[in-house]
This record gives sequence, C-alpha cells and structure tokens, in this order.
Amino acid sequence: MIASVVLLLGVVLLLSLLFQNHRTKDFPPGPRPLPILGNLLQLNLENPIADLERLAKRYGNVYSIFIGKRPAVVINGLQALKEALVTKAADFSGRSQDLMVNHVVLVKANAQGVILADYNTAWKEQRRFGLMTLRNFGMGKQTMEQNILRVTDHITQLIEQSVGTIMNPQLLFHNAASNIICQVLFARHFDYEDEFMKFFVGLFQETSKIFNGRWGMIYDSIPIVRNLPLPFRKAFDLFKVAHEKRLVMVAENKKTRIPGKPRHFIDSYLDELDKVSTS
Repeated sequence: MIASVVLLLGVVLLLSLLFQNHRTKDFPPGPRPLPILGNLLQLNLENPIADLERLAKRYGNVYSIFIGKRPAVVINGLQALKEALVTKAADFSGRSQDLMVNHVVLVKANAQGVILADYNTAWKEQRRFGLMTLRNFGMGKQTMEQNILRVTDHITQLIEQSVGTIMNPQLLFHNAASNIICQVLFARHFDYEDEFMKFFVGLFQETSKIFNGRWGMIYDSIPIVRNLPLPFRKAFDLFKVAHEKRLVMVAENKKTRIPGKPRHFIDSYLDELDKVSTS
C-alpha cells in the first residue's frame, strides 16, 4: 500500500515537473526545456549572448527559453526590437518583480525608482516627475552638453597622460558617467580617486557581474536556493552599505537645503515629498 502511494506521488511529481516547462499553443518556439533546470544547460551562464544569438538563428528573432521554470521571450534584431520597445512600448512596459536585482534593491532601499518598478500609476508619476526635473537641470539643453564636454575633455587628458602605460578604460568611463550623474543628483563633482566615487563605481561593477553572471541566473531560476549562503549574498551586503552611505549623503544635503529653492535633483525630490505629505 505504502509503495503504491509513493509510486503515485512520484508519477504526479514527475508529470508536474514536465508540464511546468510546457509552452502553450501561441507561445514563441524554442529549445526543449528540462524539468527544473529549463534551458540553463544550453547557456553559458557567465556570458550567454553568443548562445542566445545561436538560438535566434535556429528559432527566429522572437523565440522563448525557460530560465529554470520561468518562461522568457528573447527578442533579437532591429525590427523586432523596434516593434516591442517603440511601436508597442506600452504593451512591453511591465517589469518582472521576482528577479534578484529587484530583491536586492527593494530589501535595502524599500523602493525601486522607475527602472525596476512595474508599469502602473505610481511608475507614470515617478517618470513624469523625473523627466520634468531632469529638464529643469539641463537635460536636453546646452548646459548638460557643456557638463558632458568638460568630462570628455578630462577623459582625453587622462588618456593622453597614460600613453605607454597600462590603464583600465572601463573604469575610466564608469567614473566619468558617475560624475555626470552625481552632478545632476547632488550638484557635486568628485575626483576619480575620491573614496565615495571609488566605492560606488566598484559597487556597480561588482553587483553587475553578480546580477548578470551565473549566480544571478541561479538565484532567478531556482528560488529554493535564495536563502542559502551562496556568492550572490555579496550583492545584498554591498547594497546594504551603499544604502547607508546614500542616507548619510541625503542627511548632509538636508542641512543646507532651503525648501522651495532646489539646487539639484535631490532637493527637488524632497520638495515633492513635502508637497505630497501636506496634501
């Protein structure tokens, strides 16, 4: 009797695993997935781009894969991308809320901003405020162009000074982009050797490797391992420190802030929060 029950449970479990990774009638074609793992074994988890391009040659510019038991549609080619991101932008504006990057940012900052937030009324309001404020501080105007040109000149000088030596251009361009962002957020320019700048550039380099590497894919694909002490926990630890540093910067900014007279994006955001809290 017990053996029959165990056998029945085993068959039910096997069938459920098989049908978990089953494509519906109108779902894009793709390679056959394995139970639990999906198509993970067909991808280089460190850099799956070449494998995704290989699959596009076989299944077309719109095909599907399973990342664990999670179905995903892969879009390749200019026409397909334009249709998804431009022609039908509203239809494709949703964002998955169960990925590692969501969990890391949400747990430590209790917010997802605009990039990670799902498409809803709150997202529309955040986007509207963000674009309006960025325009007020030079986006699309000559002042922003001048800031970018100054940073570009500085990069050129650093490259010329490093002739004949070994340098890391990726780090250099990350520093430059980060400084432009800090100029908008805090109206501050940081030296590339500044500890604050080095920490945040290093943070985003390190977490990007985790999010886009094998451990990020394992986290997204196999939920049962998420609470285990595996290498992806480092991203949570880094964002905890980063969040604490951001809170310190905002607190320092509040000491010199004059409500209603914003100097940069953070001031404007705090003004908006004041309006919402009093309305």
